[in-house]
Amino acid sequence: MEEIFSPKFAKDHPDYALECEEALDLPVQELIEDAVQAGWDNRTIFKALAKLAGAKALAYEEDPDPEDDPALSDSSTPEFGTFPVE
Repeated sequence: MEEIFSPKFAKDHPDYALECEEALDLPVQELIEDAVQAGWDNRTIFKALAKLAGAKALAYEEDPDPEDDPALSDSSTPEFGTFPVE
C-alpha cells in the first residue's frame, strides 16, 4: 500500500485539509482497487467507506485515544471485541 506522507503545512494553514486529501488519495485508491479485486462493487465500497469514515470520526470525537482507557474487564479473560471469550 502507498505510504501516507506527513503534512508540510501547519493545521491552521488554509491548504492543510487539501494536503491531507492528497496524502490519502493514493492509499484510498489502492484500498478501493483491492476491494474491487476481492469482488465488491464500487457503489457498495463507497457507501461502506463513507459510513466507516463517519463512524470513526464520531468515535474519535467521543474518545480520541481509547488505548488510554483502563481495562473494563478482568485482564486475565481474553476478549474478542467487547465480548469475553470463554
